Amino acid sequence: RQPGSILMRLTPSGQPLLTSAGGAPAAGSASPSSSCADSSALLSLLPLRGGMSVAEGWGVLFAATLFELVSTYFMHAAQGFSRPLQAALACVFYAASFLGFNFSLRALEISIAYAVWSAAVMAVLSFVGMAFLGESVSSLKVAGIALIVVGTTFLNLATTG
Repeated sequence: RQPGSILMRLTPSGQPLLTSAGGAPAAGSASPSSSCADSSALLSLLPLRGGMSVAEGWGVLFAATLFELVSTYFMHAAQGFSRPLQAALACVFYAASFLGFNFSLRALEISIAYAVWSAAVMAVLSFVGMAFLGESVSSLKVAGIALIVVGTTFLNLATTG
């Protein structure tokens, strides 16, 4: 830890408390009780939930889905990491996708966000592969994709309805 750095600790009641690296209260912070100033106090992380509306969460998840699709395109174009620029772009877009997905969890339940994110990517990539890349098409494949989309829709309805 750098000298003068500020840490956020949780009090026994779960309230955040800003302290200096040595455990003293940070400027403008309430005085800690003796039980929170010791090294056994839990360090808190940024809140997993909050700070974003549900609509913003869906927007961020949509962007993350688009980044995942773009990254998959670049992964295909990289031909097994044999083309460095395309491989690097694939990694950049994958990182952006995971970052966006993580931020969307501030407003969305993980069971819904992950299902929508993965199902949307899988369905779009399957369609693109069959429609534009010459991949095989079968009724069983199409039915499987449809079932994944329907199942994801049911999950979403279960939490909103």
